[in-house]
Amino acid sequence: MFLSSIGGLVSVPFNGPYAASKHALEALGDALRGELHSSHVHVSLIEPGSVKTPIWSKARDTADGLEIPPELQHEYGRVPAAFAKVLNDTERRGVSPEQVAATIERALTARRPRARYLVGRDARGMVLAHALLPSGAFDRVLRRVLGI
Repeated sequence: MFLSSIGGLVSVPFNGPYAASKHALEALGDALRGELHSSHVHVSLIEPGSVKTPIWSKARDTADGLEIPPELQHEYGRVPAAFAKVLNDTERRGVSPEQVAATIERALTARRPRARYLVGRDARGMVLAHALLPSGAFDRVLRRVLGI
């Protein structure tokens, strides 16, 4: 079992390195699920959306120190405010760590575990929007929501 994230399925602005690491877990989990099938080893990916943990205050501390040089203000001046909005919105809609733990327990004790377990409304909403909208439309929605 791998603890991934919705970020492994849907990348959003200001989250590139995190999403890249979770995309890697998704790829590894998918590959191992096929490779280990004949050994009867089940591989599942747990994919929570936002989770209410101290990571948000740590990220906010980093964001508070973000300064855009004057020569880049025109292109990037809105980034600190957009980044702060992402952090606040994501923290606000987060699920409890206990909900993630319950999903992990369910996956570990399932007779036939699923390949993926999405956790949280935001995770399901992001996957659905990403699947239904063309990439350009999805990107425009994200930019509008973020104010960038």
